[in-house]
Amino acid sequence: MARTAEGPAGLIEQLPSRFTTEAGTAIDGRYRLHIGRTRRDVIVVGGACRVEKANGVLPDAEIRTDPDTWELIDQGRISGIEAFADRRLHVRGSISKVLGFEPMFERPAAGGMRYTLEKARTRNSTISYIAAGREGAPPLILLHGLGGTNSSWLTVLPALARRYRVLAIDFPGFGASSKPLGRYTAPWFAKHVFAFMDELGYGSSYVAGNSMGGRVAMEMAMLEPERVRAIACLCPAAAFSKRPGLLLAKLARPELGVVAARLPRSQLIEGLKDLFADPSRIDPEWFEAAIDDFLVTWRSPRARLAFFASLRNIYLDEPDGDSGFWTRLKELSVPALYLYGHNDRLITSRFGQRVLKTLSTATVEMWDDCGHVPQLEHPMRTAQLLGRFFSATPGAMPDRRAV
Repeated sequence: MARTAEGPAGLIEQLPSRFTTEAGTAIDGRYRLHIGRTRRDVIVVGGACRVEKANGVLPDAEIRTDPDTWELIDQGRISGIEAFADRRLHVRGSISKVLGFEPMFERPAAGGMRYTLEKARTRNSTISYIAAGREGAPPLILLHGLGGTNSSWLTVLPALARRYRVLAIDFPGFGASSKPLGRYTAPWFAKHVFAFMDELGYGSSYVAGNSMGGRVAMEMAMLEPERVRAIACLCPAAAFSKRPGLLLAKLARPELGVVAARLPRSQLIEGLKDLFADPSRIDPEWFEAAIDDFLVTWRSPRARLAFFASLRNIYLDEPDGDSGFWTRLKELSVPALYLYGHNDRLITSRFGQRVLKTLSTATVEMWDDCGHVPQLEHPMRTAQLLGRFFSATPGAMPDRRAV
Protein backbone atom coordinates (compact mmCIF):
# COMPACT_ATOMS: atom_id res chain seq x y z
CA MET A 1 0.00 0.00 0.00
CA ALA A 2 1.06 3.62 -0.52
CA ARG A 3 2.23 5.14 2.73
CA THR A 4 1.08 8.52 3.97
CA ALA A 5 3.48 11.43 3.84
CA GLU A 6 3.60 11.60 7.63
CA GLY A 7 5.20 8.18 8.04
CA PRO A 8 5.07 6.24 11.33
CA ALA A 9 6.65 9.05 13.38
CA GLY A 10 4.17 11.62 12.08
CA LEU A 11 1.19 9.38 12.73
CA ILE A 12 2.32 8.71 16.28
CA GLU A 13 2.93 12.41 16.92
CA GLN A 14 -0.71 13.08 15.96
CA LEU A 15 -2.11 10.70 18.58
CA PRO A 16 -2.48 13.30 21.40
CA SER A 17 -4.80 15.35 19.15
CA ARG A 18 -7.04 12.27 18.79
CA PHE A 19 -6.90 11.30 22.45
CA THR A 20 -10.30 10.86 24.09
CA THR A 21 -11.24 10.22 27.70
CA GLU A 22 -14.94 9.63 27.05
CA ALA A 23 -16.54 7.05 29.33
CA GLY A 24 -13.35 6.86 31.39
CA THR A 25 -11.50 4.92 28.73
CA ALA A 26 -8.07 6.39 29.53
CA ILE A 27 -5.68 3.88 31.08
CA ASP A 28 -2.57 5.45 32.58
CA GLY A 29 0.70 3.98 31.41
CA ARG A 30 3.75 4.25 29.18
CA TYR A 31 3.13 2.57 25.83
CA ARG A 32 6.17 1.95 23.66
CA LEU A 33 5.46 1.78 19.92
CA HIS A 34 7.93 0.01 17.63
CA ILE A 35 6.73 0.83 14.12
CA GLY A 36 9.40 -0.42 11.76
CA ARG A 37 12.51 1.51 12.81
CA THR A 38 10.52 4.20 14.62
CA ARG A 39 10.49 4.13 18.43
CA ARG A 40 8.16 6.38 20.39
CA ASP A 41 6.63 6.32 23.87
CA VAL A 42 3.03 7.38 24.30
CA ILE A 43 2.49 8.45 27.91
CA VAL A 44 -1.03 8.62 29.34
CA VAL A 45 -1.32 10.19 32.80
CA GLY A 46 -4.28 11.77 34.54
CA GLY A 47 -6.42 12.14 31.45
CA ALA A 48 -3.63 13.68 29.35
CA CYS A 49 -1.50 12.22 26.56
CA ARG A 50 1.94 13.10 25.19
CA VAL A 51 4.57 11.50 22.95
CA GLU A 52 8.29 11.18 23.68
CA LYS A 53 11.20 9.47 21.99
CA ALA A 54 11.80 6.08 23.54
CA ASN A 55 14.42 6.19 26.28
CA GLY A 56 15.68 3.94 29.04
CA VAL A 57 12.46 4.11 31.05
CA LEU A 58 10.79 0.69 31.25
CA PRO A 59 7.37 0.80 29.52
CA ASP A 60 4.18 -0.77 30.86
CA ALA A 61 3.41 -2.25 27.45
CA GLU A 62 5.02 -2.55 24.04
CA ILE A 63 3.37 -2.71 20.64
CA ARG A 64 5.39 -3.71 17.57
CA THR A 65 4.28 -3.85 13.96
CA ASP A 66 5.32 -2.76 10.46
CA PRO A 67 4.54 0.68 8.99
CA ASP A 68 1.93 -0.63 6.53
CA THR A 69 -0.06 -2.39 9.25
CA TRP A 70 0.16 0.68 11.51
CA GLU A 71 -1.30 2.83 8.73
CA LEU A 72 -4.20 0.43 8.31
CA ILE A 73 -4.89 0.60 12.05
CA ASP A 74 -4.53 4.40 12.04
CA GLN A 75 -7.01 4.65 9.15
CA GLY A 76 -9.53 2.41 10.91
CA ARG A 77 -9.35 -0.24 8.19
CA ILE A 78 -8.36 -2.95 10.68
CA SER A 79 -8.18 -3.09 14.44
CA GLY A 80 -5.16 -3.94 16.54
CA ILE A 81 -6.88 -7.16 17.58
CA GLU A 82 -7.32 -8.15 13.95
CA ALA A 83 -3.65 -7.42 13.28
CA PHE A 84 -2.71 -9.45 16.36
CA ALA A 85 -4.86 -12.38 15.21
CA ASP A 86 -3.11 -12.23 11.81
CA ARG A 87 0.32 -12.16 13.52
CA ARG A 88 1.02 -8.73 12.08
CA LEU A 89 1.17 -7.06 15.49
CA HIS A 90 3.15 -8.25 18.52
CA VAL A 91 2.94 -7.18 22.14
CA ARG A 92 4.90 -7.37 25.38
CA GLY A 93 4.08 -6.31 28.91
CA SER A 94 0.52 -5.95 30.18
CA ILE A 95 -1.90 -7.29 27.56
CA SER A 96 -4.73 -5.52 29.41
CA LYS A 97 -3.00 -2.19 28.84
CA VAL A 98 -2.29 -3.03 25.20
CA LEU A 99 -5.99 -3.82 24.67
CA GLY A 100 -6.89 -0.48 26.23
CA PHE A 101 -4.57 1.53 23.98
CA GLU A 102 -6.57 1.65 20.75
CA PRO A 103 -9.96 2.67 22.26
CA MET A 104 -8.30 5.74 23.81
CA PHE A 105 -7.92 7.35 20.37
CA GLU A 106 -10.47 8.44 17.82
CA ARG A 107 -10.05 6.77 14.44
CA PRO A 108 -12.14 6.58 11.27
CA ALA A 109 -14.80 3.90 10.92
CA ALA A 110 -13.38 2.40 7.75
CA GLY A 111 -14.32 -1.25 8.14
CA GLY A 112 -12.03 -2.39 10.95
CA MET A 113 -13.51 -4.17 13.95
CA ARG A 114 -14.57 -1.76 16.68
CA TYR A 115 -14.17 -2.89 20.26
CA THR A 116 -14.24 -1.40 23.73
CA LEU A 117 -12.99 -2.37 27.16
CA GLU A 118 -15.80 -2.19 29.67
CA LYS A 119 -16.55 -2.93 33.31
CA ALA A 120 -19.86 -4.25 34.60
CA ARG A 121 -20.51 -3.62 38.28
CA THR A 122 -22.75 -6.26 39.78
CA ARG A 123 -23.82 -6.65 43.37
CA ASN A 124 -20.81 -8.76 44.35
CA SER A 125 -18.07 -8.02 41.82
CA THR A 126 -16.78 -5.84 39.00
CA ILE A 127 -16.29 -7.78 35.79
CA SER A 128 -13.93 -6.52 33.10
CA TYR A 129 -14.76 -7.48 29.53
CA ILE A 130 -14.03 -6.87 25.87
CA ALA A 131 -17.10 -5.97 23.82
CA ALA A 132 -17.03 -6.33 20.03
CA GLY A 133 -19.53 -6.81 17.26
CA ARG A 134 -22.79 -5.07 16.45
CA GLU A 135 -24.98 -4.06 19.35
CA GLY A 136 -28.24 -5.92 18.98
CA ALA A 137 -26.57 -8.99 17.47
CA PRO A 138 -27.03 -12.28 19.33
CA PRO A 139 -24.83 -12.20 22.45
CA LEU A 140 -21.96 -14.65 22.83
CA ILE A 141 -20.10 -14.78 26.14
CA LEU A 142 -16.55 -16.17 26.09
CA LEU A 143 -15.12 -17.72 29.27
CA HIS A 144 -11.38 -18.28 29.76
CA GLY A 145 -9.51 -21.05 31.53
CA LEU A 146 -7.69 -21.24 34.86
CA GLY A 147 -4.86 -18.74 35.05
CA GLY A 148 -5.98 -17.07 31.83
CA THR A 149 -7.82 -13.88 30.94
CA ASN A 150 -10.14 -12.74 28.19
CA SER A 151 -7.04 -12.19 26.00
CA SER A 152 -6.98 -15.96 25.37
CA TRP A 153 -9.87 -15.35 22.92
CA LEU A 154 -8.27 -12.57 20.87
CA THR A 155 -7.37 -14.88 17.97
CA VAL A 156 -11.03 -15.82 17.27
CA LEU A 157 -12.75 -12.64 18.44
CA PRO A 158 -12.66 -10.82 15.05
CA ALA A 159 -14.25 -13.74 13.21
CA LEU A 160 -16.95 -14.26 15.84
CA ALA A 161 -17.72 -10.53 16.05
CA ARG A 162 -18.92 -10.55 12.44
CA ARG A 163 -22.12 -12.21 13.58
CA TYR A 164 -22.33 -11.96 17.37
CA ARG A 165 -22.14 -9.32 20.05
CA VAL A 166 -19.08 -10.89 21.63
CA LEU A 167 -18.43 -10.34 25.33
CA ALA A 168 -15.12 -11.84 26.45
CA ILE A 169 -14.98 -11.55 30.23
CA ASP A 170 -12.35 -11.83 32.93
CA PHE A 171 -13.76 -14.06 35.64
CA PRO A 172 -13.94 -12.50 39.11
CA GLY A 173 -10.52 -13.13 40.68
CA PHE A 174 -8.74 -13.03 37.32
CA GLY A 175 -7.38 -10.44 34.92
CA ALA A 176 -8.70 -6.92 35.40
CA SER A 177 -11.85 -8.01 37.25
CA SER A 178 -12.25 -7.49 40.98
CA LYS A 179 -10.85 -10.10 43.36
CA PRO A 180 -13.65 -10.80 45.84
CA LEU A 181 -13.44 -13.31 48.65
CA GLY A 182 -15.54 -16.24 47.54
CA ARG A 183 -15.85 -19.96 46.97
CA TYR A 184 -14.48 -20.01 43.38
CA THR A 185 -16.50 -23.10 42.47
CA ALA A 186 -18.26 -23.64 39.14
CA PRO A 187 -21.69 -22.65 40.58
CA TRP A 188 -20.10 -19.54 42.15
CA PHE A 189 -18.63 -18.46 38.80
CA ALA A 190 -21.88 -19.27 36.98
CA LYS A 191 -23.90 -17.03 39.28
CA HIS A 192 -21.44 -14.19 38.68
CA VAL A 193 -21.83 -14.59 34.90
CA PHE A 194 -25.62 -14.52 35.24
CA ALA A 195 -25.31 -11.33 37.31
CA PHE A 196 -23.13 -9.92 34.53
CA MET A 197 -25.86 -10.75 31.99
CA ASP A 198 -28.45 -9.09 34.20
CA GLU A 199 -26.37 -5.93 34.42
CA LEU A 200 -26.11 -5.76 30.62
CA GLY A 201 -29.79 -6.61 30.15
CA TYR A 202 -29.38 -10.01 28.48
CA GLY A 203 -32.04 -12.58 29.32
CA SER A 204 -30.12 -15.31 27.49
CA SER A 205 -26.87 -15.80 25.62
CA TYR A 206 -24.70 -18.25 23.76
CA VAL A 207 -21.74 -19.29 25.89
CA ALA A 208 -18.35 -20.71 24.93
CA GLY A 209 -15.71 -21.70 27.44
CA ASN A 210 -12.22 -23.14 27.40
CA SER A 211 -10.98 -25.46 30.17
CA MET A 212 -12.36 -24.08 33.46
CA GLY A 213 -14.54 -21.77 31.36
CA GLY A 214 -16.08 -24.83 29.71
CA ARG A 215 -16.94 -26.26 33.13
CA VAL A 216 -18.63 -22.98 34.07
CA ALA A 217 -20.54 -22.97 30.77
CA MET A 218 -21.92 -26.42 31.60
CA GLU A 219 -22.83 -25.27 35.10
CA MET A 220 -24.72 -22.29 33.69
CA ALA A 221 -26.68 -24.61 31.38
CA MET A 222 -27.50 -26.96 34.26
CA LEU A 223 -28.49 -24.21 36.71
CA GLU A 224 -30.59 -21.98 34.44
CA PRO A 225 -31.06 -23.63 31.02
CA GLU A 226 -33.63 -21.04 29.95
CA ARG A 227 -30.88 -18.40 29.99
CA VAL A 228 -28.36 -20.34 27.90
CA ARG A 229 -29.11 -20.70 24.19
CA ALA A 230 -26.28 -23.17 23.56
CA ILE A 231 -22.85 -23.98 24.96
CA ALA A 232 -19.54 -24.78 23.32
CA CYS A 233 -16.98 -26.39 25.61
CA LEU A 234 -13.38 -26.43 24.40
CA CYS A 235 -11.32 -29.01 26.31
CA PRO A 236 -13.55 -28.41 29.35
CA ALA A 237 -12.56 -29.30 32.87
CA ALA A 238 -14.88 -31.95 34.28
CA ALA A 239 -15.16 -33.96 37.48
CA PHE A 240 -12.38 -36.54 37.70
CA SER A 241 -13.42 -40.06 38.70
CA LYS A 242 -9.87 -40.94 39.84
CA ARG A 243 -8.49 -38.39 42.29
CA PRO A 244 -5.27 -39.56 43.95
CA GLY A 245 -4.36 -37.46 46.96
CA LEU A 246 -7.98 -36.42 47.48
CA LEU A 247 -7.64 -36.11 51.27
CA LEU A 248 -4.54 -33.93 50.90
CA ALA A 249 -6.39 -31.71 48.43
CA LYS A 250 -9.29 -31.32 50.87
CA LEU A 251 -6.93 -30.34 53.67
CA ALA A 252 -4.94 -27.89 51.55
CA ARG A 253 -5.98 -24.30 51.97
CA PRO A 254 -6.09 -21.87 49.03
CA GLU A 255 -4.84 -19.14 51.36
CA LEU A 256 -1.38 -20.73 51.02
CA GLY A 257 -1.24 -19.15 47.57
CA VAL A 258 -1.14 -15.70 49.16
CA VAL A 259 2.45 -16.26 50.28
CA ALA A 260 3.57 -18.15 47.18
CA ALA A 261 6.88 -16.92 45.79
CA ARG A 262 7.16 -15.62 42.27
CA LEU A 263 7.39 -18.55 39.90
CA PRO A 264 10.48 -18.91 37.66
CA ARG A 265 9.76 -17.45 34.24
CA SER A 266 11.45 -20.27 32.35
CA GLN A 267 9.23 -22.86 34.06
CA LEU A 268 6.12 -20.84 33.31
CA ILE A 269 6.96 -20.64 29.62
CA GLU A 270 7.69 -24.37 29.39
CA GLY A 271 4.43 -25.10 31.17
CA LEU A 272 2.60 -22.84 28.75
CA LYS A 273 4.14 -24.62 25.76
CA ASP A 274 2.87 -27.93 27.14
CA LEU A 275 -0.67 -26.70 26.48
CA PHE A 276 -0.17 -27.13 22.73
CA ALA A 277 0.25 -30.14 20.49
CA ASP A 278 2.78 -28.17 18.46
CA PRO A 279 4.06 -25.00 20.21
CA SER A 280 5.65 -23.84 16.93
CA ARG A 281 2.14 -22.97 15.71
CA ILE A 282 2.08 -20.17 18.27
CA ASP A 283 3.89 -16.88 17.76
CA PRO A 284 6.93 -17.17 20.11
CA GLU A 285 6.33 -13.63 21.33
CA TRP A 286 2.85 -14.63 22.46
CA PHE A 287 4.37 -16.88 25.14
CA GLU A 288 6.41 -13.97 26.48
CA ALA A 289 3.42 -11.61 26.44
CA ALA A 290 1.17 -14.15 28.13
CA ILE A 291 3.68 -14.66 30.93
CA ASP A 292 4.12 -10.88 31.27
CA ASP A 293 0.38 -10.52 31.74
CA PHE A 294 0.16 -13.46 34.15
CA LEU A 295 2.93 -12.10 36.35
CA VAL A 296 1.31 -8.66 36.50
CA THR A 297 -1.81 -10.27 37.97
CA TRP A 298 0.18 -12.75 40.09
CA ARG A 299 1.53 -9.90 42.21
CA SER A 300 -1.91 -9.57 43.80
CA PRO A 301 -2.36 -11.82 46.87
CA ARG A 302 -6.08 -12.06 46.14
CA ALA A 303 -5.37 -13.13 42.55
CA ARG A 304 -3.14 -15.92 43.83
CA LEU A 305 -5.83 -16.94 46.30
CA ALA A 306 -8.40 -17.05 43.48
CA PHE A 307 -6.08 -19.18 41.34
CA PHE A 308 -5.40 -21.78 44.02
CA ALA A 309 -9.00 -21.86 45.22
CA SER A 310 -10.22 -22.44 41.65
CA LEU A 311 -7.61 -25.13 41.04
CA ARG A 312 -8.52 -26.91 44.26
CA ASN A 313 -12.24 -26.83 43.45
CA ILE A 314 -11.72 -28.23 39.96
CA TYR A 315 -10.00 -31.22 41.56
CA LEU A 316 -12.62 -31.60 44.31
CA ASP A 317 -15.58 -31.45 41.92
CA GLU A 318 -17.72 -34.44 42.96
CA PRO A 319 -18.15 -36.82 39.99
CA ASP A 320 -20.90 -39.20 41.15
CA GLY A 321 -23.84 -39.46 43.52
CA ASP A 322 -27.23 -37.77 43.36
CA SER A 323 -25.71 -34.30 43.05
CA GLY A 324 -22.51 -35.37 41.28
CA PHE A 325 -21.41 -33.70 38.06
CA TRP A 326 -21.94 -36.65 35.72
CA THR A 327 -25.34 -37.41 37.25
CA ARG A 328 -26.49 -33.84 36.69
CA LEU A 329 -25.03 -33.71 33.17
CA LYS A 330 -27.45 -36.46 32.07
CA GLU A 331 -30.28 -33.95 32.43
CA LEU A 332 -28.64 -31.21 30.34
CA SER A 333 -31.21 -29.95 27.83
CA VAL A 334 -29.25 -27.13 26.21
CA PRO A 335 -27.58 -27.77 22.80
CA ALA A 336 -23.98 -28.59 23.61
CA LEU A 337 -20.76 -28.87 21.61
CA TYR A 338 -17.62 -30.48 23.04
CA LEU A 339 -14.20 -30.25 21.47
CA TYR A 340 -11.18 -32.22 22.72
CA GLY A 341 -7.58 -32.33 21.63
CA HIS A 342 -5.86 -35.69 21.27
CA ASN A 343 -2.63 -34.10 22.56
CA ASP A 344 -4.18 -32.36 25.55
CA ARG A 345 -2.00 -33.13 28.58
CA LEU A 346 -4.47 -31.64 31.08
CA ILE A 347 -7.90 -32.91 30.02
CA THR A 348 -7.62 -36.29 28.36
CA SER A 349 -9.66 -36.78 25.22
CA ARG A 350 -11.24 -39.82 26.89
CA PHE A 351 -13.60 -37.34 28.55
CA GLY A 352 -15.22 -36.98 25.13
CA GLN A 353 -16.20 -40.65 25.15
CA ARG A 354 -17.76 -40.28 28.58
CA VAL A 355 -19.66 -37.19 27.50
CA LEU A 356 -21.15 -39.15 24.59
CA LYS A 357 -22.20 -41.98 26.91
CA THR A 358 -23.68 -39.54 29.40
CA LEU A 359 -25.25 -37.05 27.01
CA SER A 360 -26.28 -38.67 23.74
CA THR A 361 -27.57 -35.37 22.31
CA ALA A 362 -24.19 -33.67 22.55
CA THR A 363 -21.97 -32.94 19.56
CA VAL A 364 -18.45 -34.17 20.31
CA GLU A 365 -15.40 -33.53 18.13
CA MET A 366 -11.84 -34.75 18.52
CA TRP A 367 -8.91 -33.02 16.85
CA ASP A 368 -5.81 -35.18 16.49
CA ASP A 369 -3.51 -32.17 16.01
CA CYS A 370 -4.66 -30.13 19.00
CA GLY A 371 -3.71 -29.56 22.61
CA HIS A 372 -5.59 -27.78 25.40
CA VAL A 373 -6.30 -24.37 23.84
CA PRO A 374 -7.80 -24.86 20.34
CA GLN A 375 -8.75 -21.20 19.89
CA LEU A 376 -5.05 -20.32 20.02
CA GLU A 377 -3.60 -23.33 18.23
CA HIS A 378 -6.23 -23.48 15.47
CA PRO A 379 -8.07 -20.14 15.57
CA MET A 380 -9.75 -20.15 12.16
CA ARG A 381 -10.92 -23.74 12.46
CA THR A 382 -12.22 -23.05 15.97
CA ALA A 383 -14.10 -19.91 14.92
CA GLN A 384 -15.68 -21.77 12.00
CA LEU A 385 -16.74 -24.64 14.25
CA LEU A 386 -18.35 -22.31 16.79
CA GLY A 387 -20.10 -20.32 14.07
CA ARG A 388 -21.54 -23.44 12.42
CA PHE A 389 -22.70 -24.94 15.70
CA PHE A 390 -24.36 -21.85 17.15
CA SER A 391 -26.04 -20.91 13.85
CA ALA A 392 -27.53 -24.42 13.61
CA THR A 393 -29.11 -24.39 17.08
CA PRO A 394 -32.92 -24.05 17.36
CA GLY A 395 -34.04 -20.44 17.19
CA ALA A 396 -30.73 -19.16 15.85
CA MET A 397 -30.78 -16.38 13.29
CA PRO A 398 -29.89 -17.50 9.74
CA ASP A 399 -26.15 -17.10 9.25
CA ARG A 400 -25.68 -15.21 5.99
CA ARG A 401 -22.16 -14.15 6.82
CA ALA A 402 -19.34 -16.68 6.94
CA VAL A 403 -17.51 -16.86 10.28
